[in-house]
Parts: sequence; C-alpha cells; structure tokens
Amino acid sequence: MRKIVEIRKDLAEAQKALNSVDFKDTAAVDAADANVKSLLKELEIAERAELVEKKLAEEQFADKENAAGRKFSIVKFVREALAKNLTGLEAEAAEMGAREYERLGLAVNGYVIPSCIMRSSTGQNAGTNSDGGYLKEEMPIRYIEALKERLVVAKMGATVLGDLVGELPVVTDGNISAAWGAEGDEASVSKVSFSKASLTPKRNFVDVAFSKDLLRQTSIDVEAILWNKIIDAHAQLLEAACIAGTGTSGQPAGILTGITNAASGLVEMGDNGGAISWAKVVELETKINSNNANRGKMGYLTNAKVIGALKTTERTATNGRYLLDVDGKVNGYPIEFTGHVPSNLTKGNASGVCSALIFGNFEDLWIGQWGGLDIVVDNLTLKKKAEVEICLNAWNDAKVVEPKSFAAIKDITTA
Repeated sequence: MRKIVEIRKDLAEAQKALNSVDFKDTAAVDAADANVKSLLKELEIAERAELVEKKLAEEQFADKENAAGRKFSIVKFVREALAKNLTGLEAEAAEMGAREYERLGLAVNGYVIPSCIMRSSTGQNAGTNSDGGYLKEEMPIRYIEALKERLVVAKMGATVLGDLVGELPVVTDGNISAAWGAEGDEASVSKVSFSKASLTPKRNFVDVAFSKDLLRQTSIDVEAILWNKIIDAHAQLLEAACIAGTGTSGQPAGILTGITNAASGLVEMGDNGGAISWAKVVELETKINSNNANRGKMGYLTNAKVIGALKTTERTATNGRYLLDVDGKVNGYPIEFTGHVPSNLTKGNASGVCSALIFGNFEDLWIGQWGGLDIVVDNLTLKKKAEVEICLNAWNDAKVVEPKSFAAIKDITTA
C-alpha cells in the first residue's frame, strides 16, 4: 500500500488537472474525474489502514508494558537518547514512532514518541496484575488528556481532535433563507453558500531544559516533572496560537486574527480605547445573536487585567452589581482568563496598553493533533550549566471553523 503522503501528492495534481481540463472534451473530463475518484478511494483506504495501525500499535505496546512490569519512562528515554543508545521499551517506542511518522509523511528530527503512548491505553485492566496491575501506581494521566486540561480554550469548549491523518476538511455554511408562498406561487429556492477550509499539520517546536542530576533519578515524581514541563510548554504554544495566532510564518490564525471590523464581530470602545462597560459586554452577545450563532459552548475569554476591571466596574452607577457577578459569570455566561489574551494592543493614542475580551461559541474553535512527539536531545548547548536541552517537535493546527461564532473587543483600557 502506498503512503498517505504519496497519495495526497498525486491527488492534488489530479485535482489540478481536472480543474484545468477543457470541459468541452467530455472524454478528457471523464478520464480526469475518474482519476480523482480513484485516488480519493485509495486515500480513504490508506487512512483507514493508518487508524487500524495506530490501534494495533497501542494494544501491542500495552502488552509490552505489561510484560515488562512497568510503563514507558520519559526519564529513561531522554537519558538513553543522550547516549544515542535506546534500549527496552523506549527503543521499541522510538521504532514505532519512526514508522508512524514515515506513514504520515512527517519529518523526523530526533527520536519519536508515538501517539499511542501519548493517550490513555484502552487495553489494560489495572485490577489484574498480568493485565496491567503492575502499572497501577505508576499510571498518570497521559499526554493528550493532560495537554487538553491545560488549555483554557479547551475548558471553554474548544473541539480537540487527536489521531488525525492528513488534512481535515472543514465546510461551513452561509445564511439560509426561507419564505412563505400562496398556493400556485412559484417557489423561490435559495442556495446555501459554503466556504471550505482545512486543518493541516503545522510543525511547532518548544524547548525545555533539565539538569543532568535530575535525569539521573528514577523516581515516579521525576517522571511527572519531565512530562509536566513538556506538556506545559506545548500547551502554552498552542493556547497562544488559538487566541492570537497570526496565520503567517507557519502559525495557525487565532480567534482574534479574523475579527478586524464590525462586520466580522469587532466591538470598539472608542477612538483611543476605553474602560469596559456593561453596554459593551452585552454588545458582544448582540453581535453573535445577530448572526443566529448563539449556540454551543458560549462564554467570555480575557486576561487578568480585564478580570480585575470586571470585578470592580458596576453595571450602572451605584447599582451595586458588578460586571463579573458573584456567581463567577458575566452576562449569564461563564468566563475564563489566560495571559495569552493580549494586553499590549494599540488603539489610537492608547499605545501598547489595550486588552481584548472575546465572546463566542468555543466549540467552533478546532484544535488538531497529528502523530506523536519528535524529541531532539541536546547535551552541548547548555553544557556549562550541566543541563540538557530538549526540543519538542509536534504537528498541530487550530482553526475557527465558523467565524460568525465569535466577537471581540480589542481596545479595553484597564488603567
């Protein structure tokens, strides 16, 4: 069976050929169309086979962990990667990861931890020693679940998709109109306008450093420290992209990037920004309601500075009720905050001091994950500090699949 990346390359060329064919030449059209359909079928089969491969790999590795009486060790993996001599479970994991990346057409920069290690195993029974009981005290939450828990946007309801293979096409709909008609009237059928986008694997990388003394340890707590530092670094990068990614230089386009004017959901405080008010908080909701998009996981997202302003600003003078209610909600909706919502925006004379407040249906923010983790271990760059630098390479994307589901203010002044 051919690799997915090879099929996708041929499919792109076939679709290009179909688009450029002279449609008066019916034989050429039929041939080009048949080629595209054939490649689409081949791609479907290959992607299904990849999902089967991943499931099989997960079950096989769970069996290997059971047989070894221990789970995969990130500390041992890094320690042996330094010596370029992986052994045991860690060597088998790296081999599985390399094969996974090869099938997906992803570039390998170091040693790959396969995706089956990054998520909860489904084939183990912690109540039976021979079927996973040996791992009971050592079975922390897996990488994907821990990463999701650290993403504030995921808590808000963002759709997190793992185990992706190739591009994930996303189709969004425009407005649909309907009308009444008297008997005998000719029905006027309105077309639905569709726009199409895709989640595509984008390489991202983060660096973390550990002391050599720490890596000499075999404690379960040290295992947790390493995983947590790597997960935190990855989560910070993803969160920032989801909220304010520029859409350039390989970055995804975040929520705020597409909201540039009133038509796209922008609510403005004033020519030079301004303090948050009850009217502007409600205006965000009105923007969404006007697009008939008030559905799903609705909520507000901002930074700590705006949270402080919401807690100390009354709805109306001497009203006694603040914008952030005692129940922890704003305008009846939940609110979260993260430092990745910018507080250094500019509006008119308010240079580098404006904050953002987002409102919308966070289910329409999709986050994708392809394959496992590629880890490059470097003991030279920080050698004078006796530290080891780890560069984590991952493949993710984030996309607002329904732009009308979000509105934002970008010029809140808090001082």
